[in-house]
This record gives sequence, C-alpha cells and structure tokens, in this order.
Amino acid sequence: MADSMLDPKARLRQKILGLKIRHARTEAGLTLKEVGQAIGTSAALVSEIEFGQREVGLPQLEVMALLFNVPITYFWSDEPVEAAERNLPTVEAIALRQRIIGVLLRQARTEAGRSQDDLATLLNVPASRIAEYELGEAEIPFLELEALANYLNVPIDYFIDQGLPFSETNGHMSIDELARFSELPKEVREFLANPANLLYINIAMRLSDLSAETLRSLAEGLLEVTY
Repeated sequence: MADSMLDPKARLRQKILGLKIRHARTEAGLTLKEVGQAIGTSAALVSEIEFGQREVGLPQLEVMALLFNVPITYFWSDEPVEAAERNLPTVEAIALRQRIIGVLLRQARTEAGRSQDDLATLLNVPASRIAEYELGEAEIPFLELEALANYLNVPIDYFIDQGLPFSETNGHMSIDELARFSELPKEVREFLANPANLLYINIAMRLSDLSAETLRSLAEGLLEVTY
C-alpha cells in the first residue's frame, strides 16, 4: 500500500521502523526474498518497507518477529531483544489475522461511539478505506493502526497476537494444566502440541471473547470471500 499518512512525524517513525526491520533481518541472516516469501509479497516490496517507502501491517510485523526471532515489541520500543525459538504461520493465517484485526477495530470503534467517518478524518483517508480495514479487505498500515488505537483509547496490545498465555510466568504449564491437557482427545493434543498451529489457537481464543454480533459480522465477511 502506498503512503497515506503525510504527517512528517509519522513518516519519520515509518523510516525508523524500516531501519529496525532491516537490522533484524540482517542479524537473522535472511534475504529480502526469504522475508517476502514468508509474508506473501515480493523482495522489492520488502526493500521499500525497509527504506520507509511503504507501510507495513501488523500481521506482517508479527510474522517478521517470528522470522527474525525477536519480540513483536522490538519494532516500536527500545527493549533488549531476548531470542526464543518461534514457528512461522502460513500466509493463509496472516490473511485471517488481518480479518481478525479488522473485526477488533470495528468493535473498538463501536464501543468508543465513533463512526467510520471519524476514523477516516483522523487518518485523512476515505471512509471507504475504513470499511475495507474493518472487513479485512485491506491491510492496515501499522502506524495507522497505532493512531487508531490511541484515538479509540485502546492499547496497541488489543490488536496483537499475544501467544498462548499459560498461567505460569516461566512459560510452562502447571501440574493442573498438564492434567487437564492429558484428558483431551489424542488428535486435539497433537494439534495443540504442534507449534505451527499456535496462531490458529490464538485466533480461536480471540474469537471466543467477541460478541455474538461481531462474530456474525465476521462470518458474513468470510462467506463473501468463500463464495
């Protein structure tokens, strides 16, 4: 997507974000082509992102974090990077994340009592663009998503895939959790134990927190794409 936020401060932040992406990529020893394949785009577009010439969406940043083995917060904070083994989601999962983020945006906007026109005015884009964002038909540039989060008074974490939140702070399941896990059907345990399925599990967890009306809207949007 071409640049849509013309504010000089936003452009500067976009360039800084691009530099951080490039630094993490080179540290990980990956090529532009490899990153492009992971997020479903070309090496040329990844290069534009790194030079701050093209915006990037949250789902793509989430995949890059996994690919570069850095926490998602690396892209907008000065926190030290702690490496951890991660597994990449599929391109299909990225598309679904885009739809989930759109649903979350619509829910936050509704709860804040704001219209699509209000959000369009904030970002200086047509109201139709906001509708596309909410339906998951267009990628939301991260800086725009950040601005929307501030405007709707929700933390950026509201939109982020947090990972499977086990109750123990060390990342391991407690004895009670292990016991409950062992009672699940074998095929379910195998699915949950596969790190490649983590993003799908997180999506299901986020869906369980949505209202019936929001879920119905998401289902209708998915049907439109399917048929």
